[in-house]
Order: sequence, then C-alpha cells, then structure tokens
Amino acid sequence: MDGPSSQTPSEHTRILVAMARFVGAGFCVYFLTSIPLLGRPPGLVADWFTPIGVLFAFGPGVALLAVSFMPRYRSLISWAAMSCAVGYLIACALWFVAWNGGQADAEQVSWLMSFSGLPSMAWILVRPAREAVAVLVTCSTVAATITDIGRSDVIESSVVVETVWPVLFTLCFTLAAGRVVRTGGILDRTRAKAMTAAGQTAAVAARNNERARFDALIHDQVIATLVAASTDPDEARLPAQAQRALAELADLARGADESGEVSAAEALARLRAAVTAVDTDITVMTDRDDAVDDRYPLVVVRALAEAVGEAVRNSVGHAGDDAECAVLIEVGGDVLRVTVADDGVGFDPTAVPPERLGIEVSIRKRLRELPGAQVRLRSAPGEGATVQMAWERP
Repeated sequence: MDGPSSQTPSEHTRILVAMARFVGAGFCVYFLTSIPLLGRPPGLVADWFTPIGVLFAFGPGVALLAVSFMPRYRSLISWAAMSCAVGYLIACALWFVAWNGGQADAEQVSWLMSFSGLPSMAWILVRPAREAVAVLVTCSTVAATITDIGRSDVIESSVVVETVWPVLFTLCFTLAAGRVVRTGGILDRTRAKAMTAAGQTAAVAARNNERARFDALIHDQVIATLVAASTDPDEARLPAQAQRALAELADLARGADESGEVSAAEALARLRAAVTAVDTDITVMTDRDDAVDDRYPLVVVRALAEAVGEAVRNSVGHAGDDAECAVLIEVGGDVLRVTVADDGVGFDPTAVPPERLGIEVSIRKRLRELPGAQVRLRSAPGEGATVQMAWERP
C-alpha cells in the first residue's frame, strides 16, 4: 500500500480507505448478527473458545475499520486487512482444539460458518487476486470441514458442497472489490502520465513561443536596423534604433521577467513610443478615460507594442511615398486597442505568402499567443490598409 499523503491523497489511497471501511463495517455487521449464535450449539466446544475465537475472528476487521478513519495510522491498513484472514483461520484452528468430539443436530454448528468469504475481501484490498482466491478457498474449506465433522449424521453433509457454495457466492464480490481498488492505481498512473505529457506540451509550447518571439525580434529590430543602415546610414534615428535592438536581444537572452503589470498611462506611453520609434512624423491619436487607471499585464503591453511597431513599419515601407499613416490608441478599462491605417497602395491580404514574417509572425502569431487578443486586417489594391490589434481582458 502506498503511504498516505498529508496533503492530497492519491486516488488509490482514497479508494482503499473507502473499501477498508466497507469491509470493516461488514465484519461489525456479521459480529452483531452472530451474537445470538455465540456458544451454540451448547456443549460442542469448550467455554473458553467463544471469547478468544471472537477476538481473533472479528478483532482484525474492527481494527481495519478503525485505522481507516485515522489518517496517521492508515499505513496499518495492509496489516489489518491481512490479519482478517489470519485471525479467521486461527479462530477456526482453535475450534478444533476446543471441540469435545461430539456432534450436534443443527444446520450451523459454529458462528464461524456465516462469514467464511469475508476475509478474502479484506485480503484482496492489499494483495494480488490469486492470493485472495486462495484465501477464499482455504477459509471456505476449513469452515466446511468444521460443519461436516460437527454435524450429526441426521443431517446430510458434504464438504465439497459446503465449500463450493460460499466460494461461488463470494468470488464475484471479492474480485469486484479488488478491481475497484486497482482502479485507483490505474487512475494515479494515468494522471501522472497526463501531467507528464502536459508538462512536455507546455515545454514545447514555451520553446515555440520563445522561438516565435526571437523570429519576430530579429525581423522587427535587427533586420529593420540593418535595412535602415544600408539604405540611409546617416539617418539620425539609426543609433537609437540599434540600441533598442541590442536592448531587446539582451532582455531575451537573460529572460526578462514579464509577469508584472503596468499602469494605463505607462501602457499608453509604451504603445506611443512603439509608433514614434519607427517614424516621428506619424500622427498618433489617443482615446483614454482619465478616470480609469487600470493595470495591464506587461507581457500583453509588450507584445502589442511590438506588433504595432511592425504594422507601422509595414505601412511606412510599403504604402508608398505619398501615403499618409495615422495611429489610434484606445485605452479602456479592460481593453487595449491600436488601429494603424494608411491611404497607400494597399495589397491583397490573401496573396501574402504565409512565410512572410512581417504579418504572420510579427503581428498575427505574436498576438495569437495572448488570451483575449485579436487582429483584423483590411486592405485591397489601391484602397490603403488598416490593421486593428486589440486585447480584451479575459
């Protein structure tokens, strides 16, 4: 038997305790029903047998019931369960010692006959089924032998019949009890495997998320900086952009903590900075309820800011020289929403190859990892483009 846990008992332990109470209660019930039979038929065995036999036959069953209600002593369930069979057989052996050699004209010559199958139900709680079947056959055979030698010839008796009947009657209940307890072990093993699989899945998901963030960072910061440097090495914003790229890479390398929260004002500032970092000339409009100062997960604000920066870069780089771009940032009680719109050349969203990192990885996939986040993209050739990125608190 597995040792009991002081915090969260296993399913096997829970079921074992319940079945121990069931079998222990069975011994108590049989003891109560056997009280009128104690000492009968009179004169067949010595007087000392009844109290000692009752102690050995019923004592372990009562102990089994008692320890099942005491968490500190549940490790004794195995001992008590096996003692039920040992005690019953000792009581039967003492009957032969106490027997005076006479016979009785009675259907039942000993109270031991009424529960010869119950010890096997206790045994199977903690031991293999084949052993429990052997206990059942042994107890039933000994009980049948007592019946046969203690009953007068007036009543026909057969050891085989007296053995087979309790075996057949009790066998299904014994095996069912064993199956119930074994089910607890199966549940524990299944749960352990499920937890292991879930842990492995979470690890894979974490690696995929980290890889996606790395891909997006390389595209958004490193490649964008290199392209800007090759196009216009004298651009005034280039040093600051390069520093941001290095800082992002450093954060990713050391695993920066993203479990905190930021205020609404800081979330607005971060989103605005993501836009101006790309182009200071872009019009940024904000819509914020000053009466509300909720806090937002840092991981959400950071992912949204990175996606917004990529959307603005796409607009600046592909909308056309004469295109105008504007950004609307909305900060509500449970909502962060950013809309990037331009009146440029536009494009067909269905024609964009899925391997293009800008839209699929840096925007869609980045936000898809956040519960409550969504992306809407509207564009057509000659009609500009609008990208709306939003997060709603789950």
